[in-house]
Amino acid sequence: MHLNDLDYEIPKELIALHPVKPRDNSKLVVVGKNNRIIKFNEIINELNSSDAIIINNTKVIHAELEGAIDNQKVSINLNKIEDKKENKWSAFLKAKKKLMTGMKISIFKKQFAEIIKIHDYEISLKFDLAYKEFLKKIKIFGKPPIPPYIRKRGHKKSDFNNYQTIFAKNEGAVAAPTASFHFTKRLINKLKTKKVKIIYITLHVNGGTFIPIRTANVFKHKMHYEYGCISKESSDEINKVKNNGGRIIAIGTTVLRLLESSKDSKGYISPYKGETNIFIKPGWEINSVDGLVTNFHTPKSTLLLLIFTLIGKKKTMRLYDFAIKNKLRFFSYGDACLIWNKNGKF
Repeated sequence: MHLNDLDYEIPKELIALHPVKPRDNSKLVVVGKNNRIIKFNEIINELNSSDAIIINNTKVIHAELEGAIDNQKVSINLNKIEDKKENKWSAFLKAKKKLMTGMKISIFKKQFAEIIKIHDYEISLKFDLAYKEFLKKIKIFGKPPIPPYIRKRGHKKSDFNNYQTIFAKNEGAVAAPTASFHFTKRLINKLKTKKVKIIYITLHVNGGTFIPIRTANVFKHKMHYEYGCISKESSDEINKVKNNGGRIIAIGTTVLRLLESSKDSKGYISPYKGETNIFIKPGWEINSVDGLVTNFHTPKSTLLLLIFTLIGKKKTMRLYDFAIKNKLRFFSYGDACLIWNKNGKF
């Protein structure tokens, strides 16, 4: 498959720079032969009491930092923790100076980070303070790592709350699981009243999710690694729902990727703890879930390719054309769609 197959034109005015308030008043396309647009909070009418929604409870850290090399400004975007004991991180850096190993970047007024390695797109940094203390510092000095297309309008105070889900618990992500943005406590309480099961897993989304595919042949793209965890309790709950005839709905591609990383051949889930660089692309059989709630994704992205895997290029492009014609809002702060797996096929 060629990279151009993943390209499409999106009107600038449809790129959401702020979320809808309240969050569950965003729009949701229920995908089918005849697509339907409903309010997101009406998803409750699409679910049965025997169903389960799977939520990513990762928490976004304030991963966007400012530093200096010889009094020249450096922008640091943390990507992923490499070593907690040594407090080493992979990061993306922007600097006027040519970066070299051994260089020290002053941060937080009194501390510094040393460049350990330089990769193709990433830098390895070692910070001169302990991991837990470092997390306290970035809460004070850091900014939420909003995507590049939102960052163009500048950071807002509201982003500190907006770029975090209501489920955020386990710190470690540098990008949000944005499909979960649409949920409010009110909607969750209604789902619980209906007896819809809510099950939590963790995938620490990293900055690789923003990196577009650059290889002409999309299958040659190298996926980034992310840390994920599915407890035995959560895997048992998911499998119990499956055995009882309920449907498993992944809230976001991050959830789907982790479930697919931990499944057996029949789609049952095992406990999981570790890194995954799973690359879901056409030809991959997705059988861990019965449905997916996901936002509308950027052109030439691995996430758009994942949707191709679910419903094919033609249906995906038809869905995106439908969303554009109906002026739905795109990307992280935008609207969403619900894609069902019927009779083993999405």
